[in-house]
Amino acid sequence: MYRNMAHNDFPGSDEACRLAQEGKIHEALACYEKALVFSPNNDVILNNKAIALISLGRYEESLACSQKAIAINPYDTGVWVNRGIALEKLGRLPDAVDALEQAVAISPYNAYARALLGIIYQKLEMDDKAEAQNRILQEIVFPKEYAGFYFATAAFLLGILLGGLLSVEGKPLAITLGSAFIIILFFGVICGLYTRSLRLQMEASRDVFTAPYPDNGQKDSRRADLTVMLGFLVFVFVIGAVSGMGTWYYFR
Repeated sequence: MYRNMAHNDFPGSDEACRLAQEGKIHEALACYEKALVFSPNNDVILNNKAIALISLGRYEESLACSQKAIAINPYDTGVWVNRGIALEKLGRLPDAVDALEQAVAISPYNAYARALLGIIYQKLEMDDKAEAQNRILQEIVFPKEYAGFYFATAAFLLGILLGGLLSVEGKPLAITLGSAFIIILFFGVICGLYTRSLRLQMEASRDVFTAPYPDNGQKDSRRADLTVMLGFLVFVFVIGAVSGMGTWYYFR
């Protein structure tokens, strides 16, 4: 399988993508080699070739490709991860650790890289570091399980506060509007934090080894999920405001 990367228009790119997805690694590799004739310094093609070579068990050749890709673009997390995998297959565990540590330094929320790093730490009997990676993984996964509940609760409580505030009679309009603005501002902060939490979770859960080119449908789906969740927060906030107004009218 192959790392998710932006599409590059080189001769045979569509064919290489199709062959790789069909598991025809030798044929895909031939396409990458042809592409490198036209674009020898394309780090995307080099990395795809490196992944194909890993699939074929040609680890030394894969390392050579990944080294060229790193020289061109040293800030690509996937290249470092793929290099770490090849090094681990060759039994060069300390070097694999170096590569994967570089990967998590670039992308701290890459759960796949951290999981691999933790496994190699265990093989090297570096138990303290392995446990540290496991704790970080738990922190990365945490938003997926609980963030929605906590953010929705906060939105609901802010809505109740806003509804109660708007229901109080006899206060100067400026004070009412000023207080309402502050509450709505806090709600905006909650939406921003929740958006960041969801994006970090998407980054953490994204498989490093997917198709060599992105699935636009998958990207659209993630964007739609984000829109739905933010819409849900707004809905909860409005329900809270209505509840706050109803509660005030009931008890006054």
